[in-house]
Amino acid sequence: MKGKLWIIASLLTLLITFAGCNSQKTTTTSTITATTPNVPTITTPDAYILIAKNMNNPSFVIIDVRTASEFDSGHITGSINLDYESTQFTSEVNKLNKNDVYLVYCATGIRGAAATQIMTSLGFKNVQNMAGGIAAWIQAGYPTVQTTTQSTTTMPTSISTPAGNGLQLRVTVNATSLTSNDTLQVNVSEYNTLSTNNNVLAEKNWGIDGLATGACPNISVLPFGVALFRGQYTAQNVSQGVPLEIFAMVACPNYIRLVTSYTFLPESINAAIMPGGDLTSPTPMSATITTNGVYTNGIQLTPMDAGLYTLVAGDEWGTIEFLYVNVD
Repeated sequence: MKGKLWIIASLLTLLITFAGCNSQKTTTTSTITATTPNVPTITTPDAYILIAKNMNNPSFVIIDVRTASEFDSGHITGSINLDYESTQFTSEVNKLNKNDVYLVYCATGIRGAAATQIMTSLGFKNVQNMAGGIAAWIQAGYPTVQTTTQSTTTMPTSISTPAGNGLQLRVTVNATSLTSNDTLQVNVSEYNTLSTNNNVLAEKNWGIDGLATGACPNISVLPFGVALFRGQYTAQNVSQGVPLEIFAMVACPNYIRLVTSYTFLPESINAAIMPGGDLTSPTPMSATITTNGVYTNGIQLTPMDAGLYTLVAGDEWGTIEFLYVNVD
């Protein structure tokens, strides 16, 4: 009888010990996944106010640290995507200007907090994580935008939705992360999404000033152009920015732009420029712009300073597209 009692008591001790270990493990896991690290945090309403106050501040940067697919499905206007789960996250974020002001967010706040902690450890002086992430942002009724990407190219791409005239503006850059000695290459084109010939009147309704494809924009017959800005800009505040000089100053001839319309071939960037155009030998509505820096008074070329730049492409029908480039 004593032997049986000893066996029962031993089994009870083992069960209590095993249950205690399981309970302790569960509590630890819950703490890891639910507790936000001790990092600077901002509420959703305060984040909204912060963004509104810094619309004209080129040193204010919004970073979405979710995956690219999450970012494309809906993000805060003007934010850039640096995937926290990427092995390059730390090296990429370390290229940013540590003196700028940063707002970081993810889906629910956890990845954002971890990313903010990394940035703080790297020496960033003013960075805050948005509590609750974009889920809280959406729940509060604040707006988001979606990204349209082109799966057939590996270059960072921005593509407009077809306008009422059936045209689609497309712009790509060779990279979104450069050093000051690298060349920034921009490819921009106007594409006819219609399956028929498309005659589009020239409207000269440029979305912003300063768009060009070369040093003499007044003689260009192409219906689009690009501009580069220091800092982060969106459609809401880009008109208040000052474009950088990416073309050398040259003597441009006086010229009156006589283009009245473009006749695009079906589903093509090729178009006849009217008057006088010929559909049998159309002109490609595309351009490649490269720059190794910026000019001072159109004369002295200097490398671009480190920081975030906004590249804007726009056409004469009012469409503008944005891409963001970091320079180390």
